[in-house]
Amino acid sequence: MYVFREMTDYSYPRIAEEFGGRDHTTVIHAVEKIKGLLTERHTVFDQVNELMGRIRLGTGG
Repeated sequence: MYVFREMTDYSYPRIAEEFGGRDHTTVIHAVEKIKGLLTERHTVFDQVNELMGRIRLGTGG
C-alpha cells in the first residue's frame, strides 16, 4: 500500500479498492506504519527502496 501511494497518484480510497475493497483508513494506517518503520529500521528502508527501484526499472529480480 505504501508503494502504491508513493509511486502512483492513487487516492487512499482507490488504493483500498485495489487491495480488495478495504476501507481507506486501512490504507492510511498502513502507509503511516511504513513511514514510521522507514525511519526506525534501516533494513526496512533498504528493502522498500530496492523494491521501488526494481519497479521503476521494470525488473522482478
